[in-house]
Amino acid sequence: MKKTIVLSLTCLLMLPAVAFSAEKMSYTDEASALGSISGQGLACHAKKYHQYELLARAIVKSKAVSDKAEEDGFYAFNDGKANAFMDILNNNFSECEEINYSFNRQKIFKSVLYSDGKIKMFDGTVITPRQPYNAADLYKKDPEAYLKAEAAYKQAISNAEKNAATKEKIPLRDSNYSRFANQFEN
Repeated sequence: MKKTIVLSLTCLLMLPAVAFSAEKMSYTDEASALGSISGQGLACHAKKYHQYELLARAIVKSKAVSDKAEEDGFYAFNDGKANAFMDILNNNFSECEEINYSFNRQKIFKSVLYSDGKIKMFDGTVITPRQPYNAADLYKKDPEAYLKAEAAYKQAISNAEKNAATKEKIPLRDSNYSRFANQFEN
């Protein structure tokens, strides 16, 4: 768990240098990294979480080269977001002070999102989507986002516990046990 948090924090700090470079990171890896950072911001109640979520979703949508790639990108984004949120929750929010400090100072907030989905990144590069879309429809600010994420997490844990309780138990045997053991006894 701690290793995941440290890795995510490293990604957060290096995001300006790494996450937006197509040569260094694949589209789905970039979407997953953006989602991980989003999950950390959500779990720690970062002030700029909603602005980040809009920009990150726009990057995932605008960089997609096909509908299938976009679908895979959003799956990776949401998976990364959920995993990061659960890690923070499981660690009792112990890293939130550092996460919030770094989260709210990212260079991504210097990017400009236009109404047709075009993005002018903080480094001057422009990302043009394959098809224009209404950027305002991409993400609606939800003041209850944290409560909904926490409820989904608790529901997933509850379902996993129910499934574990109803599964057939595997009999454990001594490590010296073998059904052929009697063939080798003297």
